[in-house]
Amino acid sequence: MGRILMTLFIFLIFNYPVFASVTFSNVNSELALNQAVLFTVSDNSKLAGDESWVSDPKLLNRAPEQYLHFKVTVDNQFSRQIPVWFSITFPAMKTLLVSDGTTSWETGDSFPYSSRPIMTPNYHFPSILPASRTTVFSGYMTGEILRYNFSIATPEYFNNGYMKVLQRDMAFFGAMVLLTALCLLGYFASRNLVFLSFATFIFATTFWFFRVFGYAFEILWPNTPNMNDITYAISVYAVLISAFWVIFQTLARENHKVFGATTIKVFCAALPLFGILLWQTLGLDIALKLPLIIFFPYILITCTVIYVEHKRGSDRAKWLAAAMLPVTFCALVLIISALFTVDLYLDPITTFMTGIVMTCFFMVALTAKYVVKVMQRERDAQKQTAFLKSEQASKLEALVRERTLALEETNKTLAELASKDSLTALPNRRFLDLFIDNSFDSNLHDFDTLTIAMFDLDHFKNINDTLGHDAGDEVLKAVGSVLAPLNSNNQVAARYGGEEFAVVRRINALDGILSNSVDEFAQLLREVHAAINSLAIDAMGKRQLGACIGWTVCEGSGDIAEAFRRADKALYEAKHKGRNLIVSAVPQSHAGEKSGFA
Repeated sequence: MGRILMTLFIFLIFNYPVFASVTFSNVNSELALNQAVLFTVSDNSKLAGDESWVSDPKLLNRAPEQYLHFKVTVDNQFSRQIPVWFSITFPAMKTLLVSDGTTSWETGDSFPYSSRPIMTPNYHFPSILPASRTTVFSGYMTGEILRYNFSIATPEYFNNGYMKVLQRDMAFFGAMVLLTALCLLGYFASRNLVFLSFATFIFATTFWFFRVFGYAFEILWPNTPNMNDITYAISVYAVLISAFWVIFQTLARENHKVFGATTIKVFCAALPLFGILLWQTLGLDIALKLPLIIFFPYILITCTVIYVEHKRGSDRAKWLAAAMLPVTFCALVLIISALFTVDLYLDPITTFMTGIVMTCFFMVALTAKYVVKVMQRERDAQKQTAFLKSEQASKLEALVRERTLALEETNKTLAELASKDSLTALPNRRFLDLFIDNSFDSNLHDFDTLTIAMFDLDHFKNINDTLGHDAGDEVLKAVGSVLAPLNSNNQVAARYGGEEFAVVRRINALDGILSNSVDEFAQLLREVHAAINSLAIDAMGKRQLGACIGWTVCEGSGDIAEAFRRADKALYEAKHKGRNLIVSAVPQSHAGEKSGFA
């Protein structure tokens, strides 16, 4: 008898996990439920009662036609009823049923938009947590692709979040619509297919975001949910194909065939057909992942084509490479997040949106010059026939002037946006590079020497990991407030990337001036270092913030790259010596000027 009871006890332990509840104790934040949700599968919507529940759905060998059941227990710590929304964010499932024990809701991607209890892109289910009691949320979902993220919070919390997201999305869509209109205007004005290809790419990308964010479900086809899968596939393939079109159309020249153009055209024509074949044979999930997987050879192909065309004498190739860099990097972040379970410390969607906007603005800025040239030629032609059509020529000239001024204003705004770090409000690395390049331009300045300092915050990754990214952002902002007053016409304090900062000062290398200037710069670094050490940051408590600084003197335009290597090497030397130090890397020509160095 004892053996039977022991066997039964062991069976229960290994097959029925403990149903630990999640405590809801803060109405001002969102409570993540993923770690507490239990899962099981069945062949139909009803459970037999003898299923094994697991906390990791990857342990379940679920077939596409089977039901994935879930349940989670929420314990209300308040002595009053709390209205909440049980939420499934960034969802993908055909059928979804949710119950809180009192009310049941049935919805899903295969249901009309009106089936959602709350009309939002995510699934929200309104419920009330009883005072000082637990509530079990349960249900099931079906579909070939299942994507979900469980959480719970008050309606006010979610509504506030949606307001912020809506502002971000509308700003993005507004920028993309404006860029599409500008490209179409450029196409109709010049009949150059570069503008049309870029307008197509922007439109395809915008539609993809419109579909992914769920706005299309509500606005375009609320009563025809069967459009969801096909439109997603079309948008994904359209983005990839239009990206190829942009590359080859931009590099196209008169009486010149772009390297690999024919092969890529055949590939783009066959890609949708191959996707449909995968859909019908291996499933929708594989078909939708195909464009994401192809992104990696796409980067390789694009780099090869740009390199070959550059070697063939294409001046556009290097500008195209620079313009495509932001969206390529950000798309890489998005795709790695989609294909692999990895935390890149970046929001994939926001990062990709940022990359798209940066690339689009860069391309518009490049093509704006071409538009101005086209309009200038038209104006010159009108001037040549002014004695016959004086009134018509005058109107055209006024129109050209208006468009030119509008483009100049747009370029000015884009330059300001592209030169500033959004988090710390410091100049960014791009602005710093331009500052250094201009420093040795004799037509602009009379400087021939720079002092360069590289900053790196000590144990910043540990701050993010232990205190959270909000604390990390607070630290970066605090350091930015220390460095911001250093900016002037002859000195730039910039965010170099991540937790790295840089300070660059222009000085004149005349005898007697250089030594004093270097000493002043060394003293400035000590003061800045002390200010960083003395920062009182609420999120860090009593922990002191440390920083390593490596710095050097740049002896002319030919020494820029080597000077940054010296400063960076000194920075790592400071880390190896115990961190929170200042280390100089002075060239031999300045060996007698170390007295002011830390």
